Amino acid sequence: MYKKIVLAISIIIGIVACNNSNNAPNITAVFAVSKSAENNLSMKINGKEWIADNGIFGAFDPDGYNKAILIAGNKGGADKNQQAFNINLYNITTPGQYDIVEGNDNNSVVQLANITNENYLYGSMMGFTMKINVTKCSKSPSIIEATLTGELGGNASDKILITEGKFSYHE
Repeated sequence: MYKKIVLAISIIIGIVACNNSNNAPNITAVFAVSKSAENNLSMKINGKEWIADNGIFGAFDPDGYNKAILIAGNKGGADKNQQAFNINLYNITTPGQYDIVEGNDNNSVVQLANITNENYLYGSMMGFTMKINVTKCSKSPSIIEATLTGELGGNASDKILITEGKFSYHE
């Protein structure tokens, strides 16, 4: 299950990264979602509340990835307008604070896709600085709890500020 979800996230990153037009890519992602009411992803983007309403997923050291934490969630319908947020942290073995920037040695990444048709990618190769405070992480059962804050550069040469980010996933 984790490999399929990780593959879907990787495909999204690849499609968005290869898009050279100013139109938003037509991306449809399918995520397996736990039914737990404890699963949530929320943040403020430039002071405005953003809450994932589907595709909330977390994993610690998933099969096929050595020492990784995956955080993901989507907002909106499963179409090209769906806003997809994800963080992939690599070489993580314990809870703690992780400060990541574009080009980091571990290849950790954060991105937000499809805010608007004109603003279709933030973070990733557009630039980012993010502080992720992982307070809980376990593999089986999969439990991830974290807070986050940071800044993501956008494809339109703008930046967004993420504050009050909260993530909780309990399989």
